Amino acid sequence: FYFAACKKNNDAPTISTSIDSLNFINAYSIPFNIYLNGTRLNGNSNLTAGGSSGYYTVPSGIQTYQVKKVFDPSTSIVQTLFSYSPNLTPHHYYSLFVSGATDSSAFVIQDNLPLGDTTSGKCQVRFVNASPDAGSLDFSIGGVKYSNQPFKAGSDFGHVDTAALSPIILFKAGTTDTLISGHYPLLQGYIYTFYAKGSLTGTGNSALGIGVTVNAQ
Repeated sequence: FYFAACKKNNDAPTISTSIDSLNFINAYSIPFNIYLNGTRLNGNSNLTAGGSSGYYTVPSGIQTYQVKKVFDPSTSIVQTLFSYSPNLTPHHYYSLFVSGATDSSAFVIQDNLPLGDTTSGKCQVRFVNASPDAGSLDFSIGGVKYSNQPFKAGSDFGHVDTAALSPIILFKAGTTDTLISGHYPLLQGYIYTFYAKGSLTGTGNSALGIGVTVNAQ
């Protein structure tokens, strides 16, 4: 939004813009690119499956983002998958998740980043469910559990002990039914978002998996 303040002495109006910081996360199975009101944001590198862009400074309020496939040299076409127009409150951090090929697959979560946290031996972690068909999920990392997250929802950031190999487990919510297990190195002072992506019935890049992005370090 733009605001102009008129002065009686006929000086030029002062114009200011409210801004946000927006991180794009590819929880889909194919690479794509992000455009803001028709202008590509992510430079010369495609946003790969499971990748994230880092924070871009964007205008607040309602803006139109387009998610487009990468350029197809055989047809000389850049195909638009969908447009998405979230309404962002000024001066906040956000993450925009894309988990499929339609606008119903996209969602925004506000990132309440605990910046400047230097608690010894700790990092900050949250969990987001970006899997369209997995149902509500529980997630555990380093013994800390994030419970009952439905699609398009996420937990708050919370402290987790750092470790060279911290155990991670993804469950069906409210059960001991392990869907995915593994390990991930956690570093002191870092802020992480772990997210479920893909489909229970998918294969390859479409299979159910766990992605991670570093929000700050």
